[in-house]
Amino acid sequence: MRRLFIASVVLALSLAPVVTLAAEDEPPAVGAFSPAESLAEARGLHSATLLSDGRILVVGGDGIGATLASAEVWDPAMAAFGPAGSLAEARSQHTATLLPDGRILVVGGDWSDGYLASAEVWDPATASFGPAGSLTEARTAHTATLLPDGRVLVVGGGGHEDVLASAEVWDPATASFGPAGSLAEARFGHTATPLADGCVLVVGGFSDDDIFTSAEVWDPKTESFRPAGSLAQSRSGHTATLLADGRVLVVGGWGIDSGLHASAEVWDPATASVGPAGSLAEARSVHTATLLPDGRVLVVSGSGGGGYLASAEVWDLATASFGPAGSLAEARTAHTAAPLPDGRVLVAGGFGWDGGALAAVEVWAPGE
Repeated sequence: MRRLFIASVVLALSLAPVVTLAAEDEPPAVGAFSPAESLAEARGLHSATLLSDGRILVVGGDGIGATLASAEVWDPAMAAFGPAGSLAEARSQHTATLLPDGRILVVGGDWSDGYLASAEVWDPATASFGPAGSLTEARTAHTATLLPDGRVLVVGGGGHEDVLASAEVWDPATASFGPAGSLAEARFGHTATPLADGCVLVVGGFSDDDIFTSAEVWDPKTESFRPAGSLAQSRSGHTATLLADGRVLVVGGWGIDSGLHASAEVWDPATASVGPAGSLAEARSVHTATLLPDGRVLVVSGSGGGGYLASAEVWDLATASFGPAGSLAEARTAHTAAPLPDGRVLVAGGFGWDGGALAAVEVWAPGE
């Protein structure tokens, strides 16, 4: 099960043709990309996290011929990257979570010798990493979600022997992990979204032989999961974004029978049910989705039916529909997209057309 996300990218490329609006039918783009200073090291399957001071921390990932331990910080004032220390263990497909005290918790992932159970914390005061305990079960392609009380919920992922159903909670007071219940369906490549009431919504993903439509909610009061409805289509490699009204927007992804998805669905916490939310112009998976300050959602590149995509689209909350949002100079997948305090979005790294890791960085700015 090595390189779980890469496997999903390759499969997605062969599943369906790209569906694209004719140029004459497209409305004008509502934003545009411009080049920014490149990463010091090309990387994909890394993490990028907005810090409390507006900088962005990029950690690990797969580079050119090796898994990376390095970290870099992008400073919006300088529009440039600088070094930010090194992990004790190189890793990709890990998670990185901003803690209330401004530190970043990095959990699990994989490298050439297998899956990792270790966790590390990056301290912005020293720009260095320190140990933060170990998971009970090593895992990769899992999720990690900050809870209202400052703990971090880690769910699912791929383990040494099989796909995992277990969940663990990291406690900042003890820098250690403890059990937090089990999913009804073991899964990786899923999404986990924090809800307004403190619960966490887990959607889709896949196991060794299935891709799921199911959703589950983890409740901090009981530290257990309960069913939360079903998607209309099975999905993995999708995104799930918490909207300003408390609903969750699920976009794209792929299913074994249905192929690449252009469709979007919205999960409503009031009914624990899902409804339609428009369709992308281009079906895609392993893309990014970023909530903008005005409530819209920016969807960027990913894997399409004919290869990796350069296009971006914006979903409008008012109309529940997508519109064009410009194009990257370099098509990519397994990249990151991090929101900047001024409403722009920093798109970094990923894998390009030849499958190699990218150092290229681009910034999306909304239109006037």
